[in-house]
Amino acid sequence: MSPLAPALGPARKKARLVKAWVVGRPIWCTWQLTPRCGSLCVFCEHRSEGAGIELDEEGCRRVAQTLAGMGTLVVSLSGGDPFLRPDLPGLVGLLARSHFPLVTTHGWLVTRDKARALWRAGLEGASVTLDHAEAAVQDRAAGVPGAHARAVAALEALAGERTRGSQQVNVKARLHPEDLSGLPALLRLAAAHSATVSVEPGFPLPAEAPGRASVAARLRELKARHPNLRTSRFYLDRLDQALSRGVPGCQAGRAFFNVDHRGHVTKCLEFRRPEDRVGDAGREPAAAVLPRLAAVPRANRCQACWYASRGEVEGLSTVRGFLGGLAEMLRA
Repeated sequence: MSPLAPALGPARKKARLVKAWVVGRPIWCTWQLTPRCGSLCVFCEHRSEGAGIELDEEGCRRVAQTLAGMGTLVVSLSGGDPFLRPDLPGLVGLLARSHFPLVTTHGWLVTRDKARALWRAGLEGASVTLDHAEAAVQDRAAGVPGAHARAVAALEALAGERTRGSQQVNVKARLHPEDLSGLPALLRLAAAHSATVSVEPGFPLPAEAPGRASVAARLRELKARHPNLRTSRFYLDRLDQALSRGVPGCQAGRAFFNVDHRGHVTKCLEFRRPEDRVGDAGREPAAAVLPRLAAVPRANRCQACWYASRGEVEGLSTVRGFLGGLAEMLRA
């Protein structure tokens, strides 16, 4: 294993991130560290993938080195639940040398001590998945009694231990276009913990509903009343189109990509079959993987998602979006 390159300071990492975008390299990587999860959420398929051969700590180290070779990235660690991995603080610390590591969790295993360890290791931001402010509704959706209470406790722990200069803790909520009535209460709950809220519809996008009122307009109204609604205006401006007929021109591969719990590289987190793979980040160097990723958008006609990891990154493709987008993505 080659030695690690020297760690970069925050200013140099941001400069390298801008350079990567300018020259057409991806700047966002989603990495499912494990498909294991204590929740039973009906919309999640990761648990069906099997966890028996997920990468060990050395395998994750090899993936991190390949990612470093691609340039500075925002690396979003998820699962399953990444807190099931005892080596999570070490992996965050390794990624923080060259990247901006984020973590997403349903919160079941988060404690103050674990939160503190991640922030001290160099975590840039944390999101807790929570769709409802009402405990009974959230518990039914998660399939586990007490899921709401544990998510709120995780929110409190992560926000309480957050280091100065890192992002505000975020609540990641699954958008239900036909019913936004519970979102104000969720925004108030998040605000009570100094947290933001981001929303995104599930995959695949719901079928078009003729005559449906503008979802984006209602969310923009909420954003005006609740400043902690983090979802960007660029994202909201295209939300109605995404929900009706899809947004063309997906830049999966060029702007962002995915690594699964075995190290396989695909264009995005929803396409992880063997035929979707364009590389193995645990076994191949960046120079071998990048050309295959770059070829993906030319044949990509998918319009089935409007995830934040797509919309917010693609928002950087406009001059206005680029000037404000990176600051928004990495804001404190």
